[in-house]
Amino acid sequence: MELKTLNNRVVATHSQPLVSIITVVLNGAKTLEKAIKSVIHQKFKNYEYIIVDGNSVDGSIEIIKKYESKLACWISEPDKGIYDAMNKAVPLSRGKWIYFLGADDHLLEGFATAVDYLKNEKTLYYGNVYRPIINRIYDGKFSAYKLACRNICHQGIFYPRHIWEKYSYNLKYPILADYELNLRCFADSDIKFEYVPVSIAIFWDEGGVSPTQVDTVFEKDKLALIKNKFPLWIYLLIVIRLFLLTTLNKLRFEKVAVTIYHYLLRIKSNHSKEKSTINKN
Repeated sequence: MELKTLNNRVVATHSQPLVSIITVVLNGAKTLEKAIKSVIHQKFKNYEYIIVDGNSVDGSIEIIKKYESKLACWISEPDKGIYDAMNKAVPLSRGKWIYFLGADDHLLEGFATAVDYLKNEKTLYYGNVYRPIINRIYDGKFSAYKLACRNICHQGIFYPRHIWEKYSYNLKYPILADYELNLRCFADSDIKFEYVPVSIAIFWDEGGVSPTQVDTVFEKDKLALIKNKFPLWIYLLIVIRLFLLTTLNKLRFEKVAVTIYHYLLRIKSNHSKEKSTINKN
């Protein structure tokens, strides 16, 4: 294992929380430098930057060393996948909030704006990301039902440190462990979710893991996770939605299926009431 810890960590001030920005990488030399530059060139300076490398052989380590004076800490060693690397990174950090930036993503100016919202250390704050591959902003405010349908983008979330005192990524899910963690957090009455209406990062998902692969284990468990953690009416809506979409797709009525999908996402519900009725067991 190669470990490099530096003394020039950014010190938290009383007026603004410290954020730990974490990038995990494996053979990401083509995009890593751009990600690093987006962090070190931002206006917000009350942060520390940590990189966890999975023993890359494509020049990524040389790029990390090039910028190591800007890093709080970096390590390079084999891991069991992206979420194992993230679990390793959190204990190396000391920020009040944890933010994960992919090696092929980069921060926008909205990151500094979003940080101004970070006040309650038991609140998970999340904002938008821009997805160039579909040329759209993803994805606004999430209700319990919307989260049961699809995930909040990883690059849009600031996790409060106390979450990591209770939870970690479940390595059972190699592709969507962040989604499973978000479901657990939303179901936890001690954790609040607050939407920040800004775009935080550019999410280049065309070469990433989640968009190109299916987490069959998570998909198998998803309904049970929703049933155990969310109100019954949300679970029933998801079951009905899946039945309708599957049936319409089999009948080749894809446009109708998409219309129903977006209609169901517009169902309004009171966020605080949803949280108060969620089963924590």
